[in-house]
Amino acid sequence: MTAAAAAPTAVRERTGEDSRGLAFADFHCHTRHSRDSRLTEDRFIELAVERGLTHVAVTDHNTIDGSVAVRDRAERLGVADRLTVIVGQEVSSADGEIIGLFIESTIPPGLSAEETADAIHAQGGLVSVPHPFDPFRRAHIRPEPLERLAASRRIDAMEVFNSRVTLPRHNQQAADFAARHGIPGVACSDSHTALEVAMSFNALPAFASAAELAAVLPDNEWHGSRTTKLVHLGTRWAVAAKWVGRRARPNR
Repeated sequence: MTAAAAAPTAVRERTGEDSRGLAFADFHCHTRHSRDSRLTEDRFIELAVERGLTHVAVTDHNTIDGSVAVRDRAERLGVADRLTVIVGQEVSSADGEIIGLFIESTIPPGLSAEETADAIHAQGGLVSVPHPFDPFRRAHIRPEPLERLAASRRIDAMEVFNSRVTLPRHNQQAADFAARHGIPGVACSDSHTALEVAMSFNALPAFASAAELAAVLPDNEWHGSRTTKLVHLGTRWAVAAKWVGRRARPNR
């Protein structure tokens, strides 16, 4: 595992290897379907392809609508052969945020961490824990539920690098926890704006299903770079702009 600012295309050039058997994946991305993002489907797809990603998990807050919309739009644009869209969701459990990958329907918020993980697995999906030790996010999972999930082997992956985590030591805490519990680590951009797309990614053997991803995660080589703190202003602006837009709509 490495932390680097390289883009997937740069990895290919540096190694000189045939990358057709590799996936370059980001497992935590947001679009306009999250309340704190205004990134459209077309712009997201354009940037993901341009920057060399081959697999993206769109994980909007408490809905799979964004991932389904991006997946369907990629098919209509004729780029589905270059960009695999994983249907996902960042779920607001009662114990903090949990990501579901390869799910088929929206997981309801407000369940316990264990219930949320079980609901994801019941759909054949994988459980990933985002930014577990970032104290600047009120929604990160609490320590006790995190320990219970790890002890019961309900976690399939953990973000050991999140581009939006402000202080490096909080990513390191996640890496240490994952290593201690034998949980595969991933790096994620947690992108909400155009600037952030592909800031972090994972280079691993190609996969096409949850089972295949679970099998190759131990071989993952992650590459991460931190975003500027100013990106948080972008999410606040998105929230404010959407609020103003709703207030401006005429009553029907």
